Amino acid sequence: FLYGGQVLDRSSQAPNPAPDWITQPIWDNITEVDSLLESFKGFQASLEQTLRDWKKWYSSVVPEEEPLPGEWDTRLDPLQKLIVVRCIRADRVLPATQIFISTKLDRKFVEPPALDLEAIYEESTCTTPLLFVLTPGMDPTAQLNALAAARAVPCNNISLGQGQEPKATKMIDDGAKQGFWALLANCHLCAFWLPTLEKYIEKTFEGGPHKDFRIWLSSSPTPKFPIQLLQNCIKMTSEPPRSLKANVTRLLNNTTEESYNRVSEAKNYRKLFFSLCWFHAVLLE
Repeated sequence: FLYGGQVLDRSSQAPNPAPDWITQPIWDNITEVDSLLESFKGFQASLEQTLRDWKKWYSSVVPEEEPLPGEWDTRLDPLQKLIVVRCIRADRVLPATQIFISTKLDRKFVEPPALDLEAIYEESTCTTPLLFVLTPGMDPTAQLNALAAARAVPCNNISLGQGQEPKATKMIDDGAKQGFWALLANCHLCAFWLPTLEKYIEKTFEGGPHKDFRIWLSSSPTPKFPIQLLQNCIKMTSEPPRSLKANVTRLLNNTTEESYNRVSEAKNYRKLFFSLCWFHAVLLE
């Protein structure tokens, strides 16, 4: 499964019956899996006898979701079917592996969980930096502002860049004294200043900040990020939702119970709100 069929001497290998679509690596995989794995005995001969059916399966956009030709769909277990995908359509191994994990374990193991800032906040203290590791399409600002509003705590933010260092240090000082949250966004754009920022944060923590103070950082992955600061941070990341369910779940998780009950017609409001979330998720897809 990891390395495919390794054929060192092809002099005794059976001839390829359909070189127009069966490449040499694919044929190597087929002949080797037939000779090495007991459960695949006769696989090569069966494929040669039903080339038309196998070519149709091979040409499918999502072959991992199609039944295998002939007896092989009932004869093989999920892991062995995954090996067939690896042999013939190596480009579909990742989605086929996701199906295998979903079947054997649970769908939740292949779906990125929604980012739960509330739970992460509960684990933090005023001397714990919190770091968003940014991925394409990720902007935690709105979600963080919503959490701050729910907690009735002011949240100030600044996007780092050239000339923003004095403003950032002042915001940290004010937040440590007054007890508000400070978000330093896009730290990767000011990588040269990060060692100084690391020392400044340590100095602030040593001075005993307000119990409600939190310092939030966001940065794309960069080798220039200070190791010690990275180790001290609570790290978070979130992939952009990639399905209707994931998009709807993210939107609903970002909504507090209080916002559901802020109107007199709560039942009708919930229906309307869910419809809007569904429509928004459809647009994103």
